[in-house]
Amino acid sequence: MFSWLKKETHTELEEIMTRLRLNAENNYRDATKEDLAELKKRYEELLAAGKLNSKQEEHYRIKITEYTGKLQNFSHNSQKVNSYSEKL
Repeated sequence: MFSWLKKETHTELEEIMTRLRLNAENNYRDATKEDLAELKKRYEELLAAGKLNSKQEEHYRIKITEYTGKLQNFSHNSQKVNSYSEKL
């Protein structure tokens, strides 16, 4: 009946995931972790409100689990020093 609402929800979560991927690719660690936290929070809100269908629920649950695993050791300590920094 209101399928356009479910499509909008999908788009909203996809936008957060796109931001997360771009920040991760650019090694913006803090921003990436903030995006993951926002994705988890918004997913839980939409899930509690019943705005996700079963396919969307499963898809985003899997994505959140994957991102959480990949970002577990994603910190400033794991950043490599480049040759310019070594000269300083």
